[in-house]
Amino acid sequence: MSGTSANRIASATLGLASALFLAAPAAADDAEIRNRVEKRFAKAGLEQDTDIEVRVEDGVVHLEGIALSLHDAREAERLARKVAKTVINEIRVFPERPRSDRKIRKDAEKAIHSFARYGVFDAVDLRVDSGLVSLHGFVLDDGRRRDLEDRLARIDGVRDVHNDLRLQGRSAYDERLRRQLYARIYNDPLFVRYASWPEPPVRIFVDRGRVTLAGTVASRVEQTALGLMARESLAFSVQNGVQVESDRPKEDSPRNEG
Repeated sequence: MSGTSANRIASATLGLASALFLAAPAAADDAEIRNRVEKRFAKAGLEQDTDIEVRVEDGVVHLEGIALSLHDAREAERLARKVAKTVINEIRVFPERPRSDRKIRKDAEKAIHSFARYGVFDAVDLRVDSGLVSLHGFVLDDGRRRDLEDRLARIDGVRDVHNDLRLQGRSAYDERLRRQLYARIYNDPLFVRYASWPEPPVRIFVDRGRVTLAGTVASRVEQTALGLMARESLAFSVQNGVQVESDRPKEDSPRNEG
């Protein structure tokens, strides 16, 4: 055998040995990560209402299996992220007792409107389709956005939550414009009586100087007055999405109450 061939063989052997040497610690690390994740699941009692398989590849945690509630599926992901930076959550949610979309929507609306921090700068609309809750509208900050989503994830029968809520603009100009509009609207004789309501009927959204009004009022006069107030402010543009109560579609008669 020539010296060159021998050197090639020795180099290949060394490369293989190095690869095996590096692979062994990586596999050990993956096993340790899996063990730590499973221990966290056991400590949290997730094994009672879930059947989750933990798989770890190159430090990435893959969660597969089923859970009886969306809250448990998301709690599993939260716990896994305490151990690994990257977690891929493929847990499927199968509620223990299926519920009608109508009942889920009723509970979801209650969860939103009973949220202590839900105020005049928040307006959330929701839709429910086969247990999938979709959120639209706006909230003041990301903390409320996350908290509302977490509240809905705890509702029986919810399979998933799609959160499309927009966040209020945080510039000094936006904040000043929000305060100006709030004072102008709720100090006006037409609306001053609403200022003390637990849920003020007119909601205000400002982002980059653009204003959107939402909510429901009693008359066309009030609706028109709100648009005029907003246009007389320093807003760059105004979208008046406030509805008149008599124009709102009435709730469908009860169906599929199972």
